[in-house]
Amino acid sequence: MQIPIKYLGAFILSVFFQTVVCQKSIKDFYAVSNEQFNTGKYVEALNTNLEALKIVERTNSCLDIAYGNMQVGRMYYYLKDKRLALNTFFVAKKYIDSCGIDSLKHKVYHNIGAMYVELGKADSALLYLNKSLTILSLTKRYTELARINSVIADLHISITFNIKEAEKFVCQAEKFAELSGDMKETIFAKIKRGGLYRRQNLLNKAFVCYGEALQSYEKMNYIEGRLYMLKSSADVLALNGNPQALHYYNRFYALKDSVFKAETASKIAEYKTLYSTEKKEKENKLLQQQNMLQQSKIQSRNIAIVGLLVGVLMIIIFLFWRVSVVNLKKKQRELEATQLLQKEKERISRDLHDNVGGQLSYVLYSIEGVNIDNKEKRFEVVSDISESVRSVISNLRETIWAINDEAISVNDLSDKLKVYVRTMFRNTQTKIVFSERIENNIQLNSFAGLNLYRICQEIVNNAFKHAKATEFSIKIISEERIVITLSDNGIGFKLNEFTENGFGLSNIQNRAAETNISLDVKAMPGNGTIYKLIV
Repeated sequence: MQIPIKYLGAFILSVFFQTVVCQKSIKDFYAVSNEQFNTGKYVEALNTNLEALKIVERTNSCLDIAYGNMQVGRMYYYLKDKRLALNTFFVAKKYIDSCGIDSLKHKVYHNIGAMYVELGKADSALLYLNKSLTILSLTKRYTELARINSVIADLHISITFNIKEAEKFVCQAEKFAELSGDMKETIFAKIKRGGLYRRQNLLNKAFVCYGEALQSYEKMNYIEGRLYMLKSSADVLALNGNPQALHYYNRFYALKDSVFKAETASKIAEYKTLYSTEKKEKENKLLQQQNMLQQSKIQSRNIAIVGLLVGVLMIIIFLFWRVSVVNLKKKQRELEATQLLQKEKERISRDLHDNVGGQLSYVLYSIEGVNIDNKEKRFEVVSDISESVRSVISNLRETIWAINDEAISVNDLSDKLKVYVRTMFRNTQTKIVFSERIENNIQLNSFAGLNLYRICQEIVNNAFKHAKATEFSIKIISEERIVITLSDNGIGFKLNEFTENGFGLSNIQNRAAETNISLDVKAMPGNGTIYKLIV
């Protein structure tokens, strides 16, 4: 296309003006998205960044397109879509590599490495994080150095469990955060220090770190940080058995609920604005049709009014339905969280009561006999107390073992059971036969694992106290399911007299029922007893 000389100046000015306006609008988009992000409006921030990316993709600028994809990936991360975030960061990396944009390489390596940390892939995470660290180590960008060291520390804390390496990188993060003078990085490093304390089971120290970070985020009014710290503080308190955990969980859900309500109000306002705009467009279009088609004036107006009413009605129905669904889901989540917490409390309380409370009561009752004059009696009382205390300690260790482990494998359960049975029968003539075939090392949650172990303990105790057996056998098979068979060749008993004789069948049955364990008991007087447990 030929442009006349007299219009050439105007054309150049027009192109220059459009370029300046475009750059200004991109900066405005990013400023708006940052404000939305800082107030917890992640969906809106994502949409704003997507609009910005559409604009920069038309410019064919590798730098702008790469940066735009990194911003979009960041929003996907905070919206919990880690896979999509990782894919978007790789798109940014493609532009950075093809165009040789050195200024963004360390950032995209950092983001990709951080996503692999979130996905639990240690090798891939270390590959990219070390690339970023290598680039930054040649600079004095203390803020970014603090951040990359914090992320690597988090990898060792949460995935590799290498405490020594985690300590090294946390120290580096703290050092660079102090050099940078950046409050956010100082807080971030402090959070990693708290995570390290938590991994080392120094829960009180972890809580102090999380509390200081929470105070800083509250002063900054950083919603995401406050939510994360409230949840982390509540988890640490719960692990430590501190009832204040409930207070922090309540604060967490209250803040999360307030953010959700703010987002919902904003969305309703947007729908109203959109509706008003569409209404005006329809009215203008109707006027044009009236001018062009006078004869269809009444018919077109009626159609527009009916469509408008139907549209309004549909929007109202949709909004009411959506709000009801969201409220129902929120209440269900709160109820599930409360039930889970209560169930854990009841489980721990019952286990401590069943296995520790009675023994401690016996110790307390027996202490009065320590002062008797008869040395043999006194020695016998002291021995009984000592044995009871050792039993209490053993039971506490077993409870703590189950509570601390998120999952208990069949191998762990088998090893624990071997030690218990051999300890129980160590001073008897009873022969212990233990066999196992573990083709699938099934993982049980701590609740099911501890209940299964307690059931086996109860059966072993019954055999020790009442069976008068010369042989006790335990067989463990783990394939598609777990099958544990415990049997003895003792005196046996009548099943209908089981509970009356104090053997504790009801306690075994209750534990089995609440953990969905199938229990089969075969016993006849003089023919021994067989218990079969199927998980």
